[in-house]
Amino acid sequence: MNVHSKASVTIHPKLPPPKNGLPSRRIVNQWLYGLGTVAVAILIGALLPFFSKPTIIVMTNASGATVYLDGEPRGSTSQLNRCSISGVAPGKRVIRLSHPDYLDVEQAVEVEYGFLPVKINLPLRPALFTLTIQTEPLVAARLDGVQVGETDPQTGILAIPQVRVGSHQISLQRSGYLPFSSLIEMPEGDHRIAVPLYLDLNGYWKGLVQEPTTGKSADFILSLGQSGATLSGLWEEPPPAPAKPPKTFPVAGRLLESQRLVLERKDESGRVITLEGQVSVTGRDLVGVWRDDKRSGNWSGSRADSKPAFGAPPLGAPLPLPTTLPPVEPGPRLMTPADSPLAPLPAPPAEASPLSRAQALYEQRRYDEALAQCDAILKQDPKNNAARDLKRRIQKSLEILKSPPGSDTP
Repeated sequence: MNVHSKASVTIHPKLPPPKNGLPSRRIVNQWLYGLGTVAVAILIGALLPFFSKPTIIVMTNASGATVYLDGEPRGSTSQLNRCSISGVAPGKRVIRLSHPDYLDVEQAVEVEYGFLPVKINLPLRPALFTLTIQTEPLVAARLDGVQVGETDPQTGILAIPQVRVGSHQISLQRSGYLPFSSLIEMPEGDHRIAVPLYLDLNGYWKGLVQEPTTGKSADFILSLGQSGATLSGLWEEPPPAPAKPPKTFPVAGRLLESQRLVLERKDESGRVITLEGQVSVTGRDLVGVWRDDKRSGNWSGSRADSKPAFGAPPLGAPLPLPTTLPPVEPGPRLMTPADSPLAPLPAPPAEASPLSRAQALYEQRRYDEALAQCDAILKQDPKNNAARDLKRRIQKSLEILKSPPGSDTP
């Protein structure tokens, strides 16, 4: 008989799975530190734009322009025509650009805190242009005291390049003419001015007055003073007796275009005598005609370096005494004494013939009116050669006046 012994078996009851334990204090602290760091970074990133100084980028149309910030130079524009100014404090700032070939320009800008740069576009305007002077030939010109050249011997034109916009002192000088000096304003653009120069007639003149109908003649000494185109002085004739002083008469007049002059004087009876004269190219001699309400005659004279005396030897060779003044071909001047605001020449009389009126307008440089008068004459008489020749001369003068500086127009 088998006896089986039973082993004792212990049965344990089924227990629930163990619960996870709470995180340790160290892990909690690490999480808190990480969250705090992120929060601080986000806060700094949000506040940083409000406290950062931005960069100003200045853009223009020229390189080498000096950039000023509130009056202090902060650099110059590069080959890309821009300049960066970093760390600009917030507030109202003034940006200015300066360049030798351009006009200064400035602009106020309001700067605020931020990361993004502030861009400013300041275009520069050119400051150098050409100044063209129209006056007499062979005139030496100075600009702000610096010799800049001499006018063309044919046209009397001088082009001065690279003149800066603004006020300048212009001086013109030629031997035998009154010097000219004036302040001119150079605009933004090429500029052309016409400046009349007047013959220098100041001083003493000695000559002879003749009356062809009676054959009488008399010496005279003329002490002449000049202010621009205005003439005044004293006319002296020999005394009636050796012990008496010379007879003197005040004279007044004007210097006209083409080296012509007109003087008026009164004699003892109050009679007005008009003297017209033509001055030579050298400015040393003159010839002309005189007239009053009843008589007419000729007169001529020569300049004296000092006051001459009656009975002295003649000055120079004798001059022919014409009955009328020789015609003078006008030169290519843009402005004449007739254009001066001092005293414009009167218009030709209405009762003059149409051709005489056209000739008078031409001599006064009123070319457009003279040309219209010639056209009216040729419309009525197409075969009028005198009007056609005068029209050709007017057109030639206008062509010279309107030709640009440096052209080959004679």
